[in-house]
This record gives sequence, C-alpha cells and structure tokens, in this order.
Amino acid sequence: MNANVKYLTWLRLLIVLTLLYVSQVTGQIAGGLSETTNTFHGGNNFIVGSVFLPTGVPVNTRMPIRLSSPTSGDVIASTDDRGRFVFSRVGAGNYSVIIEGDSDYEPVTQQVDIRVARNPVPETYSITIRLLERKKATPKADKPSVISAANAGVPKRALEQYDKAIKLRDSNDIKQAIEHLRSAISEYPAFVSALNELGVIYMRSNELDKADEALRAALAQNSQAYEPLINRGIVLFRMGKFADAEPIIRRALQAKAESATAFYYLGRLLNKIGRNDEAEAAFLSCLKFGIDEYKEAHRLLAVIYLEKGLFGRVIEELETYLRLVPTAPDVDDLRKVIEQCRTALKVPSTK
Repeated sequence: MNANVKYLTWLRLLIVLTLLYVSQVTGQIAGGLSETTNTFHGGNNFIVGSVFLPTGVPVNTRMPIRLSSPTSGDVIASTDDRGRFVFSRVGAGNYSVIIEGDSDYEPVTQQVDIRVARNPVPETYSITIRLLERKKATPKADKPSVISAANAGVPKRALEQYDKAIKLRDSNDIKQAIEHLRSAISEYPAFVSALNELGVIYMRSNELDKADEALRAALAQNSQAYEPLINRGIVLFRMGKFADAEPIIRRALQAKAESATAFYYLGRLLNKIGRNDEAEAAFLSCLKFGIDEYKEAHRLLAVIYLEKGLFGRVIEELETYLRLVPTAPDVDDLRKVIEQCRTALKVPSTK
C-alpha cells in the first residue's frame, strides 16, 4: 500500500470514528450502556437517561445537560444525538439533572437521590426528561378554549381522562398518566390521540413493544394520521426493524410532505442499510424543512460524503455544523477532522 492510499485510509478511519463516537459503545457499564461522562465523584453508580421533545420524540441533536451536587459542584456534559446521557462514578448524595431553558423550551430540573451503597455492586438510576415548550405571553382577556379537530366526536368523559393524562405526563407522573390514558381508551376505543400518546409514553420509557402495539391500534383507527405514523416509524427504527420502518415513515411523508422529522429518520434508516444516495437526499430535505431543528443532519451528511470521497463536502458540512453548534462537546476533534480533510485534498491522486 503506497503512502497516499495509507493516508486516505487512515483519514477515513479517523473521520468515521470521530463523527460516530456518540453512538458507539466505548466502555460497557451497568445496563449495557456506554460511559460518556465520568463525574470523578468517587462512587460507582450511574445516572442514565433520555431527553424527549414535547411531542415525545427523542431530541435529535446533542443538548447541554448539567449534573449539580451541593457538595461536589457541577459537571457539564451533553446528550448524544438520540437524547441519551450517562453520568458515571457518581457517589451517594442528592443530585439535580438540569437542562437550561432556551427560546423554545422551559428549563427542566429532575432530582436524583443516590443511596449509600451497602455492597460494592454499582447501581444504575434511570430517568427520562420531557422538554416543555416555553410559554408565550398571552393577553389577559380570557379566550374560549379550542377543541382539536382530531378529537371532534370524542365523548366528554374520554376527553376528561385524556386531559388529566396530559397534565400528569407533563408533571412526569408517568404511571398515573398511563392509567388515565387507558381509561380514556376504555371509554372510547377509537381515541387516536390517546392511543398515540400512550405509544409515545411507552417509547419514552423504552418499552418499544408496548409502544408499537399502541401506535398500531391508533393507525387501525386512522391509517393516514401523521403523528402515530411518524412515532411508529421511529419506534421500528429504534427496534432495528428497518424494512418495516421504511414504508411507515414514507407514509408519514405522504401525510405531511414537509416533515423534517420524517426526512431525518428516513435518512438515518437509509444510511443504516447502505442506501447512501437516498439517505443524502433525505437529509438535504430534512435540512430544507427543519434547518434549525436538525443540526445533526450536517454531521451525518459529512459521513456520507466521506464514503464518497468528497472531502470538500465533508469540510462544508462540518463547518456549517460548528457554526450552528459552536459549543459541541467534540468541537476540537471536529476541527482536527476539517484540517485533515483539507490536507487530504492536497494529496495527489493515485490514479
């Protein structure tokens, strides 16, 4: 192998490892999760969790997250591109997992109390965080409430149970939210919104079989409803059932042609099964319709362009990503990748 081939092979490996590091298992810990942030707090416990958008879909870009302790201070980290996070080596004590608010979402704080261990076996504390949309200023004058057209015809008692479930969900009382959703569905088995919400809650809890069951029931009532379509597509994607997920996500696009979420997951799915030309087109459409929401698509496009040997496009996508996410946790590594790509463009062709 000559020097140029060796160099390009090494560069390809470097970029792939750097771009995909958040989804790789870099060290197995309790529960089969990968260690991401060592708190150095002297314990052997783990705090693991996931962050979800208000719709119930996992966040799709790295999001800053902070672990705060009154005795040990703060540890700053971020989620991965599926909203997951892990804090390791956490000692006994009271902790707050904090996501700072921004223009779109309210700040969120969740408490975790870690007990003093009676044996050396590490414990894993699992949590889920659902973001809340930032409340907009509203006129003081009272306005009549608006009933969603999707829920027209739903009996009053079923709607009351559904509304209670949503409030419980927002307060993170998931068990009671599920009970009220089941009551709403019992009152009105064709309640698509309740079935969809039940599926979303199970997806949040990583109970994917139950999520799929609820979402299939919703689609049995309305096969063209966008929300249960896209949510079921995401569930099937997370289950690794790519052949089943693809037609569902494409049906979601038929229901909502400009869905950035559907294009994003379609792109990820197609990339997983090696159909990168189609994945590229899907990611470009995702960015067209959701450029501020799906910044992670730029990194995924960079990986695709790497496979095609388009180092100039890799540079373009990574530079765009860093302009949009200047505080990315791996910013230094990405800048090194950009420099390596610039160097690669100067390497003479071997042909």
